[in-house]
Amino acid sequence: MAVWSTWVKWVGSIEQTLAIGQQLASGDASVAEARERGGPQGTASILDVVTLDDLPHLGRCWVLDGHELHQHFGSKTPPKRAVDAGRAAFVEKLQRGQAIAVTAFARGLPSAVLFAGRTEN
Repeated sequence: MAVWSTWVKWVGSIEQTLAIGQQLASGDASVAEARERGGPQGTASILDVVTLDDLPHLGRCWVLDGHELHQHFGSKTPPKRAVDAGRAAFVEKLQRGQAIAVTAFARGLPSAVLFAGRTEN
C-alpha cells in the first residue's frame, strides 16, 4: 500500500485548490490521461482524488471542517507547521482508497491544503 501527500496553495475554494493540484500533478497530460496511465491501482497521488466529502469514505477525499481541525490541532485555523506535524496521525487512520484534505492557515486565512491518501499502488 502506498501513502502519498502533497501541499497545494489555496486558490479560493477547496474544489479549485484540488483542481489546480491535479493539473500540476498531471504535467503535460490531462488529468483523465494521467489517471488512465495509473491503471486500476491508481496513481498514488492527488490524481486519485475524484470526490470531496465531509466524512471519511472509501474512494472519497475527507475534507476536515473547523470542528475537526479544532479537535485535532486545538485551533479551527491551524498553521501549516501544525498540519505537517499531525500529517502521519491522519494518514495512519486512512484505509486503502481513502484520502484526506487538511487546510492550513496563515493570519486566519486559508493558505494551503494538504492532500494525502493511501492507494494500492
